[in-house]
Amino acid sequence: MRCFVYGSNLDSDRTRRQRGIVAFAVPDLGLSFKGGLVGTQSECEYMALLTFLRFVELNPRVFASARLEVLTDAAALVYQVCGKAPQTPLAAKFLPTVRHYQQKLPFCVNWVPTSENAALSGLHDLPPLSCAPPLDAQFAEPRGPQKKTGHSARRHPFFP
Repeated sequence: MRCFVYGSNLDSDRTRRQRGIVAFAVPDLGLSFKGGLVGTQSECEYMALLTFLRFVELNPRVFASARLEVLTDAAALVYQVCGKAPQTPLAAKFLPTVRHYQQKLPFCVNWVPTSENAALSGLHDLPPLSCAPPLDAQFAEPRGPQKKTGHSARRHPFFP
């Protein structure tokens, strides 16, 4: 199943941690997601991938028998995930989480030109990001096994 992810920093200096977006789309399911994020360009790209993988993990019945081809226009991310580029300090921060998902989910990551990235389809038709709370890229770590407590409230998958 072809799935598309897109992450972008909206600042002119893409190396600063500023407002950005993460988006993913699964055209076969008619699924599209867009969220706000505070991060650099590379952080937004990695968080788009990790947000999608977390979504897949939380919806196992939908993706149970699917081999996922995750397509992104972030060439550096693709090369780092595939082990064909040197690991940067930023990649060292996110790649362990990607590897965690690679052990759990059947997916590969490939490059697609921006013009063919379906995660961008209709992205600008959605409401502006100013209404969305800016999320921080610091929550990218996957949760390990949770200890049972006396609390019955379900926790949000990204926030402690």
